[in-house]
Amino acid sequence: MEYLYDDYILELSKKFSSRLEDIKSDYNFDLGDEFEIAICEILRNFLPTKYGICRGFVVNSKGQKAGDDIIIYDQLDFPTIRTNKKDDYSRKENIPIEAVYAYIEAKHTLTKESFEKSVYQIGEVKKLCQTRKKTDLYQTDALVGNYVDRGNILEHLPKYRNPILTIIMSRYSSNIENKKSENELETKEFLNSFHNIFPSDSSCPELVVSGKDNILSVGYINEQGESIGTLFYPDNGFKVGYENLMTKDLAFGVFLSHLMASLNWVRLGSMPWIEILNQARSKIII
Repeated sequence: MEYLYDDYILELSKKFSSRLEDIKSDYNFDLGDEFEIAICEILRNFLPTKYGICRGFVVNSKGQKAGDDIIIYDQLDFPTIRTNKKDDYSRKENIPIEAVYAYIEAKHTLTKESFEKSVYQIGEVKKLCQTRKKTDLYQTDALVGNYVDRGNILEHLPKYRNPILTIIMSRYSSNIENKKSENELETKEFLNSFHNIFPSDSSCPELVVSGKDNILSVGYINEQGESIGTLFYPDNGFKVGYENLMTKDLAFGVFLSHLMASLNWVRLGSMPWIEILNQARSKIII
């Protein structure tokens, strides 16, 4: 089968796998931190420079935190207090929720335990980020205008422009016996066993990549009974579920393509600089 743009998505998958093999000579991937750092390095080569990449936590104005894996954020408009040198992913950072595009749980091998933990972590990150001020569909300036719920103008896309994308991404998967496996049928069976652990709300991940051949992709069933895949967790009132797909050698390409498509949709709001300034002024001793 030929894919768009001269097999672009297939080439992405191949390059992703190849880059992991190259990096493996520097990291043995025995530790989760090493694999997360490797994924950060790959994403840095793939994503445009406007997108910052780090490991760490999303944090709100009250100091509440969530997460501890990979964050993609706006590094042009949202200054962060980085303690690392550029492209040093060894230490974890705090990123304001207003600046966050996406959160990724990166696992070298997806097991029952790591799957359940990742779903929980993503739920906590989403709950925190969903408290940020929504960007209206027609808002062109983050400082002017307020969100208005107009319903789903586009059925398959959110009602606002700054949802957070969340992904579980693993290099390898386990089978139903919780042992490492590279068999796509065993991986599909493994993923099927986890449908009941997803919360029945928008705190669920949008995509699960389980090795190079398997994905769980969120979507909904429309009025015609058709299964419609979506970039973000649907908020259109239809029944939501996951498609368990075997994508021979394409899963990493799907991961990168889904990420880029979602980043293109998101239009972040702004930091509450006036509130920050006024609070600081109130503390000044004259």
